[in-house]
Amino acid sequence: MPATDLPLLIEAALEAGKIATREAGTQAQRGDKPDGAGPVTEADLAVNTMLEERLCSARPGYGWLSEESEDSPDRLDRSNTFIIDPIDGTRSFAEGARTWAHSMAVADNGVVTAAVIYLPMRDLLYTAA
Repeated sequence: MPATDLPLLIEAALEAGKIATREAGTQAQRGDKPDGAGPVTEADLAVNTMLEERLCSARPGYGWLSEESEDSPDRLDRSNTFIIDPIDGTRSFAEGARTWAHSMAVADNGVVTAAVIYLPMRDLLYTAA
């Protein structure tokens, strides 16, 4: 694991918080995922896009697994993989609650080596490495 994976995740989570908090609450544009997989908002997708661009450009050799992206078997050929839930608690997010979070981690050969949970509406940041 590069020594900078945790700071990279922290910076990305803080930026995700800025994007999401602009759209949080009942004004959030909301839809439903196919096959009853739950709700999705425009903010989920915007945060996901930003995270994928930022994290994958910083670590081009890493795989990508996100709740809001189509899965690719390419990640299985990578030693390191980003594991992302752009907005963990989309229902809470769309209802205007303060309990949703950005969840992200890096796994090295299946073992999580860095992780961040950020609740921007509560200004709480949890990290582990």
